[in-house]
Amino acid sequence: MAGHSHSANIKHRKDRQDSVRSQLFLKVRKKIENIIREEHEVNEKSLSIARENKFPKEKVYQIWEKIKSEGEKGHSLRALYQAPYGILIYLESIKDINDDLIKKLKLKSLPFSLLSNYFQMLYSLKVNLKGNDNNLEEYLITYLPSELLEKMTYDKNEREITFPNKEEISRLKKIVEENNLELIIEQEKTIWKAIIPCRLTEKEELDYYQELEKQLNNNKFFSNVEMEK
Repeated sequence: MAGHSHSANIKHRKDRQDSVRSQLFLKVRKKIENIIREEHEVNEKSLSIARENKFPKEKVYQIWEKIKSEGEKGHSLRALYQAPYGILIYLESIKDINDDLIKKLKLKSLPFSLLSNYFQMLYSLKVNLKGNDNNLEEYLITYLPSELLEKMTYDKNEREITFPNKEEISRLKKIVEENNLELIIEQEKTIWKAIIPCRLTEKEELDYYQELEKQLNNNKFFSNVEMEK
């Protein structure tokens, strides 16, 4: 009986350890997958996390292949183009753009690796005060930590807060929740901000851009064009 009990204890302990390791493995895998989906590539950040947690390198690349395969099945297209008049276009499309349209719009394909040179992904929240549309900026200055305010961009007209990193958005939401602030988060989204802006002034330029929008209205695209409000 003692021998049986000892064996059972060892098995129970081993099963418990295996369960903990399995949960940790899944947690690390999900973290790596989220980074790859966000960065659209296997980069040093994802590989570093894998090394720190003894996660096999080949499995990191298997995750990447799976994500690429999902994109192909969904016929997704992500591309970077140079258009006339200094217009840059980052495109996330549900369908391919045919060669005739590329020629018509005079688009020149750019290496996708250059995306970070032209566009930056930002994380945005549309916010408001409960039952009060006034003094939102003053309210934010009063209740938010200065180190968070320094990283924040605030649009008075749209009442949107924008941060360069997702971590700041998560921190802000946590502050709102923990301190029961009167802040209402109405919408959360990610946007692409042009690093190199382009202003169109001539009629020919504006006509071209209107045609560009018309032709790409079924696709999600971001440009560096800054139109007058």
